[in-house]
Amino acid sequence: MPVVPAPPAVTRDGVRFVLIKEDASSVSLAGTFNQWSPSSHPLVRQKAHGPWTIVVPLPPGEHAFMFLVDGKQWVSPPMAEDYADDGFGARNGIVVVRR
Repeated sequence: MPVVPAPPAVTRDGVRFVLIKEDASSVSLAGTFNQWSPSSHPLVRQKAHGPWTIVVPLPPGEHAFMFLVDGKQWVSPPMAEDYADDGFGARNGIVVVRR
């Protein structure tokens, strides 16, 4: 069964982020919740060529985010609740955590 892109999903443990990027060596999540840190939220993959995932506990509110692939390529999320211009010609994904 092929893996398909999915928007961030609120789970019991936090928000689950997924990126399908088979040729990536590393992927991290950066956003307003971590001051756009390129290293504080690395994603992991369970098997070779599988999706990159992370679950991040986030407080209620609106959070902008992007993925950083191989430490140099900023990637707009393929699916998000909404998007906002990042001021650099790309789009930040938006996830809203409700109580």
